Parts: sequence; C-alpha cells; structure tokens
Amino acid sequence: MENPFEQKEKSDIFKQLDICCQQIADKIGRPEISEWKNGDYVKLSALLYRQTKVAISENTLKRIFGKLKTSARYYPQKATRDALAQFIGYRDWYEFELISVQEVLTRRADLTTAPTNQLTSTKKRIRSYAILMGLTLLALSLAWFVHLKTQKLPNVKLICVNPEGKTPHSAIFKLNKVIDKENLADFSINFGDGKRTLNFNDTLINHYYEMPGRYFAILSHRGTAIDTTAVYLQSEGWSSIAEIAYDTTRVYPVLKNFSTDTKKLQVGMEDIFHAGVDTNRTFFLTYAYVKPSEIAGDHFELYTNVSTSSERAGVRCSQFDITILGEHDYHYLRLIKPACVAWSYCKFSENFRQGSKDDLRQLGHDLSEGGKLTLKVAHKDVALFVNDSLVMQSSYKRPIGKVMGIKFTFAGVGTFDKPVLRDLNTKQQFIP
Repeated sequence: MENPFEQKEKSDIFKQLDICCQQIADKIGRPEISEWKNGDYVKLSALLYRQTKVAISENTLKRIFGKLKTSARYYPQKATRDALAQFIGYRDWYEFELISVQEVLTRRADLTTAPTNQLTSTKKRIRSYAILMGLTLLALSLAWFVHLKTQKLPNVKLICVNPEGKTPHSAIFKLNKVIDKENLADFSINFGDGKRTLNFNDTLINHYYEMPGRYFAILSHRGTAIDTTAVYLQSEGWSSIAEIAYDTTRVYPVLKNFSTDTKKLQVGMEDIFHAGVDTNRTFFLTYAYVKPSEIAGDHFELYTNVSTSSERAGVRCSQFDITILGEHDYHYLRLIKPACVAWSYCKFSENFRQGSKDDLRQLGHDLSEGGKLTLKVAHKDVALFVNDSLVMQSSYKRPIGKVMGIKFTFAGVGTFDKPVLRDLNTKQQFIP
C-alpha cells in the first residue's frame, strides 16, 4: 500500500508543475493549454533554448504539459525544471517552489480580511482554516525536507573514459560501479553543452561534442547532482564555427585558417555560406582558442577591439559574448544593444545574473561601429571597461583555476583584433 505521505507529496509536486506550466502559457500569450497545437510546443522549445540555453524537445514538453498521456504522470529532471523556472523569471526550480508556497499562504491569509458586514464567527472560521492549512503545509514541507536530507545519496562517481581530444569528439561516460538495471534509470547526465539530459539506460553513454571547449558533465540521482567530471577539447589555434538559432542538431565549421601573426580576425558571409549556413536565417559565429595555460583565471586582464554585426535580417541586437574557460568553472558575459538587455547575461564563477530578471543595463552597448573592451579580474574582483570607461563591477568567491581557453561569439558576423589576455602577476600572455 502506498504511503499516504508520499501520495500527498506527489500531489503537491504536480500541483507546482501545473502552476509553472500555466505561468509559461500566460507568458507566451497562449493561456489555454488544452487548445495548444504542435506548433505551440515547437515555438516554446525554441523560446526556452533561446533564453536558458537548455534544449527541451517538443515531445518532452508535450509530456510535461499533459498533451502526451502516459501510464504514470511524467515528472521532468531537475535540469529541465530549472530551465522552466528560469524561463518565467526564477533562478531555479527550488526558488520557484519556495515563492509559490509563500504566495499560496498569502492568498489563504488574505481570506481572513473579510468585509466588515460579515459575521465575526465566519471570519474566525476562515482565519482558523487559513492558519490550520498553513501550519499543515509547513509541517509537510519540513517533514519532506528532513526526509530528503536524511536520505543517503549513492556513492557513485561519473567517469569519462576519454576526456581529452579535439573536435568533433565522442566522449564515453560510465559509472564507477555496477548498478542494478531497475535502478539505473535513476541516474542522469547533463553533458554541459546545452544538449538534452539523458538517463542511464545502459552501462555506457557515448556523447558527441562538436565545438572546442571545456565542458563540465554533471551526474544526478533522481534530480540531485552528485558528481561532475570535465571534458576538455582543444583547438588548433583559432577555430571558427557557426550555429543556426534553435537548431541543436548540428554546427557548421568554417574552413578558414588564421596565422599566428593575424592582427584582425574576421570571417566573411561568403565563408559562412560555403560552410552550409543559410545566411538568411539567424546564426551565431563562435571563435575559439582553447589550450592549457599557467595564467590565473582569477587574476588576469583581457582587452581587444570589437565590431559587431550591423543590423540585417536575423540580427537586431548585435550581441557579443565573451567566455573565459577555467579548470573548475568559467566566466561569461554578453554585451548587447541597450534596447535588448533583457537577453543579456553575465556569469563569474558561481555568480550568475540574467537580464530577464536582473538590472543589467551596464551590458547594454552598441558595438556595431566598433569599441574597445577590457575585462579585468583581480583576486576575484571583476571590472569591465568599454572604451576605457568603467561600466560594470562584480565579484565572486569560488576560483575557476587556470585559464584553459577563450571564446568570442557574435550574432551574425563581426570582427575583432587579436585579443591580449595576460596574467596580472607574471605578465604571461595566453595567445602568442
């Protein structure tokens, strides 16, 4: 017989999921979920990826929203739930649950404010009911929290058999111990490259990485992260790769060589077209220089001159992204036209902010006519300069280790001078 407490918990978690789905439907202007067609799920999948960089297929969304019926109600993995919560303005699923519970309690408490012409006994009954329900919900939440905390997480580690190489690269992942077949599906892996999370259905998972970089694959057990491992794929000098917006099935390597004495890096529209990209669609071009170094990722200076894409079909915001790859984490920021700062991001190790819910007007700059950028990180204190003017300051606590690579990404085409990235102590430069 199923535990009544577990029945209550299942009911509560699906209520939270339904609330989240309805808020998503309201946000995209399609509040009647029962009337959704296939195109609505395709559109939502694209919007989710654009805002959160997490790929959730339309079929998965159909299961989440109840379009595809299954014998047991589908409950998505934590990474998927986090993406859904971030789409409607929360930091993660945990924050969404906390705020949702508080809103429920507030609404119930509001029932105690009855019109003055109601009977006192009615007000007392409503007040008592609200207090009782609030205390009951609080007790259940605390009991479940204690239950989860006392559960011992499995001592299972994630292993990548071949964690280093060049791209493309097929990385083989496995667990460090044999797991019973019936329990294997409790383990899932997020590959760290924006592709969908997979459950272990066999002893090995082989994942295809397409771009140079340092990726942190995360192993989860029933939605809780328990281990991580790194995959490191170096480039041969500068490499340039194009991606089409919302197309997560492939990338387009641009066959253009940059010599070591190249002062200005640029890929033309003709080069991108020859790589197979439909240049009438929105596309992104990433330049990657990935190699190990002795430069401190928490104490360096980077500067370059950048010109982003002028406005054309598929490009309105002229964004420019900078990624500094470290041994243990990474720094990332997106500069974009002032009118588009809702799409801006910045991440310095564990400190993450996004324009959809944070004031990131400091990252609003139109660089289509060119501009000088300087990023300085000194003892985990961050300063960003645009045209020698300080525009943003931040800080973080968790070190990222040595610099392992750098990436620049343009919406459309853009140009930049060969960047200088050097250690503030040793003056060693990352790019010769």
